Amino acid sequence: MLKNKEINPKKANPFSKVDHKKVVLDKNQIKARNEANKDYSKELSKTTTRGTRGPGRGMYLGGKAKNSKATVLRIWDYLGRYKAGLTIVAFATLLTSLLAILIPWLFAKAIDDYILTFDLNGAFVIGLYIVGIAVLTSAVRFISRYVMVIISQKTIKKIRKDAFDKLQNLPVNYYDTNQPGDIVSRITNDVDLISNSLASVVNELLTSIITLVGSLVMMFILNWALAFVVLLFVPVMVLFTMKVAKTTKKGFVAQQKHLGALNSIVEESISGLKVVKLYGQEPEIVNEFSVKNTQLKKAGFKAQVYAGVIMPVINFMNNLIYLVIVAVGGLLFISGRVAITIGDISAITAYARQFIRPIANIAQLFNALQQGIAGAERVFTLIDEEDEYLSDGETTVEDFKGCVKFNDVTFGYVKGKTVLKNISFEAEVGKTVAIVGPTGSGKTTIINLLNRFYDIDSGSIEIDHKNITEYKKDDLRKKIGVVLQDTHLFSGTVYDNIVYGDLSATKEEVIEAAKMANSHDFIMKLPDGYDSEVYEGGQNFSQGERQLISIARTILSNPDILILDEATSNVDTRTEFKIQESMRHLMKGRTSFVIAHRLQTIRSAHKILVIHDGELIESGTHNELLDQEGFYYELYTTQFHELLKDIKG
Repeated sequence: MLKNKEINPKKANPFSKVDHKKVVLDKNQIKARNEANKDYSKELSKTTTRGTRGPGRGMYLGGKAKNSKATVLRIWDYLGRYKAGLTIVAFATLLTSLLAILIPWLFAKAIDDYILTFDLNGAFVIGLYIVGIAVLTSAVRFISRYVMVIISQKTIKKIRKDAFDKLQNLPVNYYDTNQPGDIVSRITNDVDLISNSLASVVNELLTSIITLVGSLVMMFILNWALAFVVLLFVPVMVLFTMKVAKTTKKGFVAQQKHLGALNSIVEESISGLKVVKLYGQEPEIVNEFSVKNTQLKKAGFKAQVYAGVIMPVINFMNNLIYLVIVAVGGLLFISGRVAITIGDISAITAYARQFIRPIANIAQLFNALQQGIAGAERVFTLIDEEDEYLSDGETTVEDFKGCVKFNDVTFGYVKGKTVLKNISFEAEVGKTVAIVGPTGSGKTTIINLLNRFYDIDSGSIEIDHKNITEYKKDDLRKKIGVVLQDTHLFSGTVYDNIVYGDLSATKEEVIEAAKMANSHDFIMKLPDGYDSEVYEGGQNFSQGERQLISIARTILSNPDILILDEATSNVDTRTEFKIQESMRHLMKGRTSFVIAHRLQTIRSAHKILVIHDGELIESGTHNELLDQEGFYYELYTTQFHELLKDIKG
C-alpha cells in the first residue's frame, strides 16, 4: 500500500511533479472515496446471497420493477401456453389447502364426540380419515409441485432462449454501451429470479393466502371470541415481519456491496498476478483483501442475525397465542357464558398456528416475487431491444467482384462526436488498399462500417456499385473475411476453430488452410494435433498461435473481400514473412484492405490511404506518397530511422 510518508530525494521519481499545496490522498483514501460514490448494481448482478431463508436463498437482491403490471402480463403470456397444467396446479393447490384446513376440525370433532365419551371406535374412524387426508394431501401436493416445475422450467427455457437469440441479433453498438457482466447477468441471475418465483413462490403464495383465509373463516365458525383474540396479535406480527424483512434486505444489500468489492480484488489479483509479483505488492494485496474480508464478515453477520430473528419470534408468538387461547378458552368454558367445547379450543389453537405462519411467509414470498418481477423486467428489456436485422437489406449475395467505394462517409459512435469526416475513396476489383495513420485516427472504424456493424451518419458505401444497405447483412459478412489483431478462439479443438470458417469443409481443406497460414507445423507438434483442446478464449495458446489459427480460419472461408487488421502483429519476423507470402497468394484476385503500423509491409499496396483525425489527408502508392513528403513521408522516415538505429545498436 502506498502510504503518506517522507520521500527520499535521491530515490524520487524524476518525472513526478509534487504540488505540496495540494492534499495527496493515499491508496486507501482514494478507494474509500471511490467506493462511497460507486454504483454497485453491476456487482449485485454478479454475486449471490448466502444463508437466506426460503425463496430468496442463493439469489442477488434486485430492485423493484418499474412496471410490475406489464411485466406480470408478459410472464403470463409465456405461462399461457400451459393452461391445462396451470389449471391442475390451481385445483391441486386449492384442494390441498382446504384438506389441510379440514384436519383441525376433525380433531375437534374426535375430541368432543368420541374421546370425551370414550367412543374409541368413532375416534379410530376419525383417525383413519385424518391419515387418509394426510396421504391424499401429500400425493396431490407432489403432483402439483411436479407439474409446476415442468411448467416453470419450460417457461424459463423459452425466456432464456428468446434472450440468447436476441443477443445474437443485437447490433454491435449494444455491446459497446452495456457491460458484459450486466448482459450475462440478465440471462443467468435475472432468469434464475424468474425461475425461483415461478417454481416455488407462486405455489407457496397461493397456499399461504388460501390457508390464511380458510383458517380465519374456520376460527370464526368455531368461536368468534377466540378468533378475535388471535386477530389481536396480527398487527404486531405484520409490523414486526415487515420491519425485519426491510432491515434484512438492507443487510444483504450491504453484504452484496462488500462481496462485489471482494470479488473485484480477487479478479484483479489473478488477472494482474505478474504485475503484482514484479512490483512486490503481495503484502499490499493480502492486506487489502483482509480489510475487505473483515467488512464482509461484519455485514454478513448483521444480515444473517436479522434473517435468523424472524422464525424464533414467530415460534414465540405461536406459543404465546397458544397459551392465551387456552387460558381464555378455559375461562369461557368454565364460565359457561359462551358456548365452547374443549374440541373447539384445540381446533382454534391449530388454526391459529396455520393462520400466523402464512403472515411471515407472505412477507418473504412477496419480497421474492417482487425480485422475480424485477428480474423479468430486465430480461424483457433485453428481449425488446431493437433487432439489427430490422434494417436489413433484401438483396442476396452469391459472389462479390470486389469493387468498394466510400462516398463522403461521415460517422460517429456517439452522437455529436464525429470519428470519420467525409471519407471518399475507391478500391478497385482485385486491388490491395492499405490504411495507415496514428492510433485512434479511424482506421478500424472503416472496416466496421464496411461490415455494417454500424450504420453511417451520412454518405454511402457501395460494393459492386450497389449500396451495402441493400444487401442482406449475413450474406455481406460471409463474403468479407476479416483477420483482427485481437483474435478469439472458442472452446473445443483446434480443428473446430479452423472449420468454423466453413462448416462444410473437409479435413483435407482444413489442413491445407492451416498450411497456407503457416500454422500446420506448430499444430502437429501439439499432443493431439488438430484434436488438441482449446480453452475458453484460447488461453492455452500464445497470441501468435491464436493469430495463425485465426488466419487459417479466414483462409478456409474463402472470402471475396479480405481485411487484415494488423494480422501479423503478434508473430515473429520469420513467421511474418511466411504469412505475408501466404497472404499474397490468398489476396490474388481479391479486393483486400490492410491496416498496418509497420509501413514496410504495405509498400506493394496498390493504394495507401492516410487517415488522420478522422479525415483522409493523403492517398496514393508508396512512392507517390513519399514524393509528396507529407504526413506519410514523416511516418515512414521515422520508422526507417528507428529501424536503422536498432540495426546499428
